[in-house]
Amino acid sequence: MTTFFLPSSSSDAAAETEYGALRDHAEASTGLLTRDRRIHEIECRHEGRDCRMRVGEADTTDGRMVAAILQLGRDAYTVHHVPGQRERAIAPMVIRRTDVYSVTDFE
Repeated sequence: MTTFFLPSSSSDAAAETEYGALRDHAEASTGLLTRDRRIHEIECRHEGRDCRMRVGEADTTDGRMVAAILQLGRDAYTVHHVPGQRERAIAPMVIRRTDVYSVTDFE
């Protein structure tokens, strides 16, 4: 298992602050409450393709680096990406539980 991290954070304290902001963003975007679970990777079906998304690696669907994966309620997950130089905030990708094959948590 892998220890929790966020690829864009320089310290544990910064990671916790950034993670809290991502949770707030996910809740505001979806209207659902985030769970305390810290997810490292999901395997799922997205836009008709099977894919694996892992924090700190390029998203197999579009090449952007995955910043965090959150679970919202029981039925949804959001995948957040590290913003590019010209982007401030990117709307998270929402994946329904029925499209998720497996979930791997951080330690």
